[in-house]
Amino acid sequence: MASITTSVGTLDVQSIVSQLMTIEQQPLQASQQRSSKYNTQLSSIGQISSALSALQSSASKMSTGAFLQQFKAGSTDTSIATVTTTTGGTAGSYALNVTQLAKSRQLVFDQFGGSAITDPKATLSGAPTSLTLTVGGNSTVINLTPSASDTVSLQSISDRINQSGAGVSASVVQNNGQYKLVLASTNSGSDNAFTISAGGTDSGSTSGSTLLGLTQSTTAASESAAASDALLTVNGVSVSSGSNHLTNVISGANVDITKLGQSTITMTSDSSGITSSLQSFVDAYNQVKSAVDSARSGSLKANASVLAIQQKLTSILSTPVAGVDATTSYAYLAQAGIAIQKDGTLKLDQTAFNKALSANPTAVANLFGNTSSTGFGDRLSAAVNDLLGPKGVIETSKTSINSLITSETSLQTNLSAKLTARQTMYTQQYTALNAVLSKMQQSTSNLANLLA
Repeated sequence: MASITTSVGTLDVQSIVSQLMTIEQQPLQASQQRSSKYNTQLSSIGQISSALSALQSSASKMSTGAFLQQFKAGSTDTSIATVTTTTGGTAGSYALNVTQLAKSRQLVFDQFGGSAITDPKATLSGAPTSLTLTVGGNSTVINLTPSASDTVSLQSISDRINQSGAGVSASVVQNNGQYKLVLASTNSGSDNAFTISAGGTDSGSTSGSTLLGLTQSTTAASESAAASDALLTVNGVSVSSGSNHLTNVISGANVDITKLGQSTITMTSDSSGITSSLQSFVDAYNQVKSAVDSARSGSLKANASVLAIQQKLTSILSTPVAGVDATTSYAYLAQAGIAIQKDGTLKLDQTAFNKALSANPTAVANLFGNTSSTGFGDRLSAAVNDLLGPKGVIETSKTSINSLITSETSLQTNLSAKLTARQTMYTQQYTALNAVLSKMQQSTSNLANLLA
């Protein structure tokens, strides 16, 4: 009898389901690709936004004209006076003649009961439990024995004063086994001189004061000092100051005096600082163009809004300052050495700028900012403010792209759920089919054996 053969066999369920799911996943993958594209666009918008913010900051600074008020300062005798620049100022020379330095009041106490003090922690018998410090009309009462077990000693007086914040510092100084209490105003000048009251007398001078039973020897009196203000003349004009750090003597500079004598402070225009500010402005503008060009050649190639950003800024740079005659003054940036190149970037010609600044500094300042807000710094700052504002191109673009990303994220969530269900269904179906085929194979095999 002829035999029966069959090709029926078990299925590779995992492979079949995997191939089916590869097809099923195509809509999800397409959505993920769109999300990736939108995120790239959002990143490009973010880079443009950052570049615009930097340009606005730079343009705003330029519009004030403060970038032209940058100076270098020097002192002919730094042992007498040193100088640092701040903002603004005027070029020139300032002759200083320092006749007195500002000092803090200092009182030194080195005896108790007529004897030297050999133990800073020894109890000062009979000393009051509080003292009062007065600085600049403000009095502070200091409790020397906050708890019942506390005693008054040289060290505890120093500690309590330093903890009080009364405007007086205290220290205990040791010399050859003998200890002294040194009190000094935190700040120099006669207005910051302190007076002290506590079971004794403040003489108001460097000697003759008593405190909590403490007294001054001749040595302590010589080590004490009266408060004093700094006295000097600047170009012959008398000046007094409670501090040796002078902040309002020379416009645009801080002067520190350290000893008596004469020194001349010079203020000269800082061309390198001005150049740095100008170059920062040029670089900020060029960075915007670079960010826009990068976006237009990439993820935002067909985005009209991005193109409009560059067109708006270029239009401003090409438009002269309103009401200015370019034949008699400066109406274009190019007249001050900042020119638009063929590729749309800006370039600074330092030599041309210096020449323009030397010839007409007021016109250069007005070129960037003026009372009519028509300078290039004024207009660029205002334009960028609009671009970055709630209704500007940047924010509306971000909102639009984020909306697309949200939609795709929602779609991907739904598709992922459907794919999971579909994969489960396929797995169940083909597993069941596999079981049926296995039974058929077994039946065929049994029949073949019977007919053999």
